[in-house]
Amino acid sequence: MPGVKGRSGGHNKIPVALHLARGTFRPARHAKAVAAPPRASWGPTEAQMRTLGEAGRAFVIRQMAAYDISVLDGELLLEAAICADRLAACRVPEAARDALEIAWQKQFTALCQALRVMATPPAAKAAPSKWAGLLA
Repeated sequence: MPGVKGRSGGHNKIPVALHLARGTFRPARHAKAVAAPPRASWGPTEAQMRTLGEAGRAFVIRQMAAYDISVLDGELLLEAAICADRLAACRVPEAARDALEIAWQKQFTALCQALRVMATPPAAKAAPSKWAGLLA
C-alpha cells in the first residue's frame, strides 16, 4: 500500500543469498539482514613466487604485508609483479626512456589502479611473512 507507514514495499524483496550469487550484494543496503560475506584471502604459491624476479617478489611481499588481498586482487597483483620485473629489466640508469619502458609503466599503473585491496590494521600483520626470507 503506497503511503501507509510500515505497509509499503518489501513485496519484491530478493534474498541475500541471491544477491551474493548475482554479485549485487551491497553491505550498506543488504547487511541489515546478514553480515557482509567474508573476503577470501589470497596468498601466492611457491611456484608463482619462483617465476617472479627480485623486483616482482619484493612488490608482492610489500603488498601482502600492507593489505588483505582477495583472490581476484591476488591475480592482478601477480600481473603487476610481472610488470615490475619487466620494468626493472628494461630500466638502465644512463639510457633514455624508450617506448618499451613507457608501455610497461602504463601497464603497471593500470594494474595497480585495478587492485582493490583493503587496508588491514598493523597489528593483524605483525607476524613475519613466510615470503620475507625470499628477499634476503
